[in-house]
This record gives sequence, C-alpha cells and structure tokens, in this order.
Amino acid sequence: MKFLNDRSALETVEAAITLPIAILVMLATINLGLVVFGQQAVQAAARHGARMGSVAQRCAPCYAVSEARAAIETAAIIQHGDVTILAPGGRAGSLLKIRVTGEVPNFFGGLSAIFPGLPEGPFQLRAEATFRQEGW
Repeated sequence: MKFLNDRSALETVEAAITLPIAILVMLATINLGLVVFGQQAVQAAARHGARMGSVAQRCAPCYAVSEARAAIETAAIIQHGDVTILAPGGRAGSLLKIRVTGEVPNFFGGLSAIFPGLPEGPFQLRAEATFRQEGW
C-alpha cells in the first residue's frame, strides 16, 4: 500500500507522456510553416517571372522562364522547381501566363504507415501568374 501512495516520480511520468506529444506538435508546426513559406516562394517566383516577361521587348517567354527559375532557386526550400509558359504573350496587350511548380519536403512522410491519413511524400506546390504584355 505504501507504493500506491508514493508520488515521488509523478513529474517524471507526466514528462514522459507529454514530451513526445509536444515534440510532435512542434514538428508539425515547423512542417506547416515550411509548406506556407514554399507556397509563397512559388507564388512570388510566378509573379516575378510573369512581370519580367511582360516588360521584355523580345522573347517574353524566354525572360519569364529565366527570371522565374532564378527566383525559385533563391528560395532554397523548393525542390524540383519547374516553370511552364501557358500563354506566350508577344504582342502588346496580349496575355503572358506562367505556372511555377515545386515540392517541399514532408517530415512526416514515413509516419503514414503508422498513422493512416498523414500525407506521403513531399508536398506539391503550384502557382500561376498572368500579366498583359507591355509595349512601346
């Protein structure tokens, strides 16, 4: 009966129970932050590429692709970045539309076997931007 009334290790047991949960919540928050940062980087690269292509005097798609790729490379978190021209622009007033895609690593990809419902593999990100071709 003395063992049941002994409370000397209660704090250790509580820490052993709550510490893994706290670490899991912290890692999930970091993972979500990386996904949000990656999505903003992809959107910024698409806008920058479309804007630079829209003010180019010749070969607007060439400028748009090169500027978007340069912008996506500066955001080091994006993996396998790709740039696609959806509408090439060209003449003044025509539309230049660009799509930028990429991936952000998923820290919980290996846990999907233990916890069904968690996403497997990296997170796929995509953004599009449209600008009118300027000319003078």
